[in-house]
Amino acid sequence: MNTEELYTYILTVFEGKSFENLILNKRNTEYKESFENDYREKIINAMNTNEYTKVMDKLSKSFLTNLAKGTNGKKFTKEDCNKILEIYHKLIENISDFQKPYERIALEHFTEVRNFINEFTSRKEEATASSSYSPEFILKVLDVKENELKGKSLDIGCGKRGELVEHLASRGVDSYGIDIECDDSDRLEQEDWLIKDYPENTYDLITSNLTFTKYFNDANLEEQNDEECIEYAQSYMKILNSLKIGGKWHYVPAVTFIEELLPDDKFEVTNSFINDNIMRTVVKRIK
Repeated sequence: MNTEELYTYILTVFEGKSFENLILNKRNTEYKESFENDYREKIINAMNTNEYTKVMDKLSKSFLTNLAKGTNGKKFTKEDCNKILEIYHKLIENISDFQKPYERIALEHFTEVRNFINEFTSRKEEATASSSYSPEFILKVLDVKENELKGKSLDIGCGKRGELVEHLASRGVDSYGIDIECDDSDRLEQEDWLIKDYPENTYDLITSNLTFTKYFNDANLEEQNDEECIEYAQSYMKILNSLKIGGKWHYVPAVTFIEELLPDDKFEVTNSFINDNIMRTVVKRIK
């Protein structure tokens, strides 16, 4: 088995990329009948090859990338990578020890992964831009003009309370927001920006301040996030196509590596510096 074959096999065992347990099925109550005769033997054989280290490294990065996506891009650290590697190495070592009961291996692994996920998701991070600054300041940073406060708007990464959404609503804008941390309401939708179904030809104004494009840039710079970068690119285009003709998407920071690929006959891109280090972008749909 080469790296890709073994990796694909492991993902198949995961069933839907749940990344919660290599052994238990989706219900976490019934054991996989094929494990003892098939999976366990393949893993043990793989431990004695150069592919083992490559697979474990790729597996841990995939786990963390998917976990980060599920928490709206929460960043993982080098210590997180080491911890997940430790958890999976321990699992493989236990699998190779036929003296250990299969059920106990499964339960221990599930418990360790679940504890890691609980710790990761509950970890406090710095306040987001949406919750740190006033709506008026955010609009100024994004270079949203007074005459653009009309029609229908969407704030991507609106924060838990959606202050900008409420501010725009008070100005007569039919405004909405999405964020993984907000509660569903008439104007706010608890949703992952990577999987949201953005309706085409809908918005006059879209805003995102230090949210979507910040994580898009991060994914583009990190080799382990190749798949995530593709997902961001796909979502980026869906967001642009959800603009009405003449509608604009204002965001910080710029994502120049994809902006330069946009067709000139369909989108008009304007960049400007907020300071020496941060560039903002306004993309206008013209066709």
